[in-house]
Parts: sequence; C-alpha cells; structure tokens
Amino acid sequence: MSETDCRTEKHPRGPGRSTRRRFLRGLLVLGGLGVLAGAGGVGHYLATLYRPREGPHRGHLALTGATVLTGEGLEPRADTTVLVSDGVITEIADDGALTLPAGTASVDLSGHTLLPGLIDLHVHMGFPQQEPGEGLGPADMPGLVYEAVRHAPTARRALLEHGVTTVRCLGDDHAWIVEMRELLRAGELEGPRLYTSGPLFTTRGGHPVVTFGVSADSDTVRLPATAEEARRTVHELATGSAPVDLVKVVQERGDPERMEMDPLPTGVLDAIVAQAHEHGLSVTAHWGSEQDLADVLAAGVDGVEHLEARGVLDGWPEDLLAELVERDIALTPTLAVTEVNTDPDQHRQLRDRLEELHAAGGRIVAGSDAAVPGVPFGAGLHRELELLAGSGLGPHAALRAATSQAARVLGTDLVGAIEVGRAADLVAVTGDPLADIAAIRDVAAVYRDGRPVVER
Repeated sequence: MSETDCRTEKHPRGPGRSTRRRFLRGLLVLGGLGVLAGAGGVGHYLATLYRPREGPHRGHLALTGATVLTGEGLEPRADTTVLVSDGVITEIADDGALTLPAGTASVDLSGHTLLPGLIDLHVHMGFPQQEPGEGLGPADMPGLVYEAVRHAPTARRALLEHGVTTVRCLGDDHAWIVEMRELLRAGELEGPRLYTSGPLFTTRGGHPVVTFGVSADSDTVRLPATAEEARRTVHELATGSAPVDLVKVVQERGDPERMEMDPLPTGVLDAIVAQAHEHGLSVTAHWGSEQDLADVLAAGVDGVEHLEARGVLDGWPEDLLAELVERDIALTPTLAVTEVNTDPDQHRQLRDRLEELHAAGGRIVAGSDAAVPGVPFGAGLHRELELLAGSGLGPHAALRAATSQAARVLGTDLVGAIEVGRAADLVAVTGDPLADIAAIRDVAAVYRDGRPVVER
C-alpha cells in the first residue's frame, strides 16, 4: 500500500541542498559567533540523533490479547488479534481464531487497548520547543542549527513516543518542510507521516509577520497583493517539483486594544481558495474575530483553525454556527495552546462554545499547535484530547477527532482506523482511554507501518 493516496504522487526530492543551505544561513546569521561559542552543546544533540529507519516491515506480526478499537467508529473489541503483513493490517479476529502464517512474530498486549496511531492536524515542525516566556540566545543556536540540519529529530522522536504517527504541518519554511516530507516517505528519516501546507498566505501587516517577526521574504509566508498574484502563487505551490498537500490562509484582524493586523483583501482570499480547489487542494484558515470567520466561510474554505477569545467568546452567531454545521467545516480548536495564553474563565467560555458546536452536529478535529511555547510535540496532543473530552465530546469522540475524523480531513483512508487494508500505524496504551481519556498518556508500544518504533 502506498502513502500517495492523498491526492499527491511520490514526488522528486524537491528543493534539495541549496534551499536547505539558505534556510540554515538564516539561522547562522542569527546566532553569529554564538554557534562557535556553544559548539560543545552540539555533542548533546549528536547523542540524540534519530537515525533513519531500518527498512519497511516485512513478514507477519500478530498483536494479541488487546481490546482493539476497530473501524472508523473505534468500536471496542476485547481479546482480539490484529495480524499485520508487510506493514498492512490483513486480519482482525478473536484471539485463537486465526491460523497464523509460518514465522509470524507475536506480541501479547493483554491489559492494553490498541487504537489507530494518533493524528495531530496542527503542528509547526520548525518551531523550537519552549516554555511560555522563554527566550532564545546565542547558546541555543548550536541546537537550533542541528535540529534544522537533521530535520527536527527531537520533534520526530517525541511525536512517535506519544503515539502520534501522522502530522499536518501548517506553516513552516516551504523548502525545508517539503524536503522532510520526502525524506520520511523515502525511509531516510524516522518519524510520523507528514502532510504540509508549506508556507501560509497572509499580508505584510498580518500574522505571523507582525506577531512573530517572520520576515516578509521568508519561505514560510506568501504575500500576494492581487487576485492574479494569488492564483499564480497557488498554482506554483500546487504544481511545482514539491507540491503542497493543502493550502493555509490567515485572515486575522487582531485585537483593537492590543495589536491590529491587516487581513487578506476579500478578492485575494477568494482567489486563493478558488485556485486551490481547482487543483484539488483543501484550504484551512487561521481566524481570530467573528468578521474573520465570516470572511473565510464566504470564501469557501474547508476547515478553520483555532477558537480564540476575541472570536465568539460570548456565543456563536446563529448564521455562522449553522454554516459550520451544514457545510461540515472541520474546526481544529487548539485548546491546548489557548489554555496556555488565555484567562482561565475565558478558556472555560471557549470550551462552552466548543460544546455548543458539538451538540449542534459540528465536526471537531484534534490539533495541538505544537511547538507554540507551552505546547510540546506529542504531549500537546494528549492534552488537547483531554480538553476535547472535557468540552462535551467525551473520550470516544475526542479519540475519533485524532484518528478517523482527522483522516477524513486529510482525505485519506490509509490511516485513522484499524481495518483490513489500512496501514499498521498503531498505538497500544495501558488501560482504557474510552473510560478515562488520560490513559492515552500511558503509551506502551507504537507501530509505524507495522514496524515497532516504541516498545516499553
């Protein structure tokens, strides 16, 4: 089974070493002589090198004794055997009911729950992991350069160790993140499956240019000034040597009391969405205010990112709530990041809004926004699932938000469910996460295409 079922075919390596050198040059300029002064710190990172995988899974593996969450509905099935052959799920049966092929390796997962590998639909692989308020200085530069050169080994390791086997990257250096995707597909790197929007569409006065200080010339953003330029830029991203998997737009007016920002002009926003759809690409939108949400829904986006205090804190406008539900727009609320930077009372209100959307039949999926400060890779998604479960979804719907529902957003039936014919991206946890979502933190084993990548 190929990973190329989600619109894209296997592409050439893409940007290659010259673009990587440009990306690293920017880091080196920032660090200056700090790179040399802190060179001893590189030894630590070399010791944590996340080596390429040994090769694809071959042969047969029987995972026995677990309670298996089967199908897209994650229906629990006790004392069940899952047979994996060459990285693909080939049989699901009661323990003892299968005649196993000769040479089958067997792992007893009694006392564990086996579920699909988790999917984090909102990450930034190029972000360093930090605590809120923590700054970066010259001494940090050796580590940053090493992480860039090796395509974020610390993040890739952390994701797998927490059972996250697929991620969707929504705003990273385009050449760098696409090269990482191709290296992962080729088996030259170990880590989760990776889907990417590449750069995000914004304005010179918009997020993240004025908020995070991202250079307007950065390969992380695209700043079309006209509808024609927008269509041409989307076409280039969709058809180049390393095409993106989706498109992300930022429609953000900011906070009049703190920082106002420039949203995309309506004509430019409309052109981006229309051109992306013409190429078969979905579009997801960062939004902040009620007017921002109205703009992106009018443009025809397929998903929306975040649930912010400056948006619908006091209640959903009836027309916007109805449109979200009727059009089955996927909302990735990223509660884990707003929990870090929002007043607790306001965060409770946001969770109330989420509960209202869920009760109305809206589609809610899981994304952490790692590695925004305070939201680590892997553990951030675990916290997101706990917050979703406590916001009216309950454990079952929360787990689906990070598995089968997330796979629907990606447009793939390769992952997201334990079914015959799907890839064996699996995670075993101790206990029952359907009874207590916190059990998702107790990861015992992780399989990526049938290969054991975590064994405890």
